[in-house]
Amino acid sequence: MISLIPAALLWVVTAWRAPAAWRVSAKRPLWVAFFALSIAMTIRPDSIATAVDAWLRINNLATLFKHLAGIAAAYAVLMFVHDVAQEQAKALRNSRLHIAVPLIAGASLILLFFAAPLPSEATDLLTDFADDWRIATYGVIWSGYLGAALVSATRLCWQWGRLPGTGLLGRGLQLTGLGTALGICYAGHRVLALALRFFDVAPLTAQADERISNIFLFGALVFILAGSTLPAARRLRRWGRAHLALVRLYPLWLDLTAAVPSVRLDPPRSRRSDALHFRRTRDRLYRRGIEIRDAILDLGDHASPALRSEAASYVAEKGLVGAQAGIYAEACWLVRAKAAREHGDARIGEHTSPASGGQDLHSEVEALKHLATAYESAIVLEFASARKSG
Repeated sequence: MISLIPAALLWVVTAWRAPAAWRVSAKRPLWVAFFALSIAMTIRPDSIATAVDAWLRINNLATLFKHLAGIAAAYAVLMFVHDVAQEQAKALRNSRLHIAVPLIAGASLILLFFAAPLPSEATDLLTDFADDWRIATYGVIWSGYLGAALVSATRLCWQWGRLPGTGLLGRGLQLTGLGTALGICYAGHRVLALALRFFDVAPLTAQADERISNIFLFGALVFILAGSTLPAARRLRRWGRAHLALVRLYPLWLDLTAAVPSVRLDPPRSRRSDALHFRRTRDRLYRRGIEIRDAILDLGDHASPALRSEAASYVAEKGLVGAQAGIYAEACWLVRAKAAREHGDARIGEHTSPASGGQDLHSEVEALKHLATAYESAIVLEFASARKSG
């Protein structure tokens, strides 16, 4: 069961990246890499590999699938790193590996696999049949291609990732480089183990060899996964902040637009449904800010100069000064103006500039969050209740 955890994580990442890869061709190499790795890690456990072979009635065919997927993943990782590096350093243009190389390597594996007599299911194809020259050649080609591709990827990662000004993308490439370097160690260990078994030399037990291979392989996957995901951390952080702001502004938006429903583009969702809606976050936040401001403008027609002056005096009595006083005064007259509009009071026709606002979406959202805090405060509630009691 534990052996399936890496495969499950890889499938999650593959599914997460699929929509972006579908829209943007530049993101497809990385998606292909994770897709191929997902396949390889899914059929890697002996129980699953044996079940696949039994279903297809060909011994060790799952191992061939796994190695072909490894070739595809190595080439895709190399192309991803190359494309990212080339965007910043045109001198790296000649380092691109031609697609004919992995195709020839894959075709060679297929030919050697079916040429070799494999009378039984092997725990490890490359070691159990290491005395057969076709399987030995198979192992050298697979490990050699994997090592060569990962050497190129590691060189590109460290060559570009250490350049100044690359930010999270550079650090992500460095982590990816650590992963590909561990992949080189994995490929080197496999070649060495294969050579020793071919000459009937076994300094380590099969279990020890397998344990060392697993350490290198899983370490490579972890660092490649972390490195390729790190550049998205900034976008994920921006999305998270935008979504939290969307949730934070919901009560203010719902209350104000309930009095002025004409400013709503769409009917309101429940608070829980709105919080669990994760698509088009930035667009929805932009629209929410516009609808709040439109509602404030409409309600401003129900706020007389006397009401605004009363609100300003009230917050001053509470010890508020400066910009904070302006925001709380605006919240005070808003709650009274909303009640007036709901009761059908005539419009006053007064238009004044808002007490707060921003030049861009970020500053505007921050201003509205301050207004939402004021609108829900005890000071504003006391101002509203004082009017009712009066």
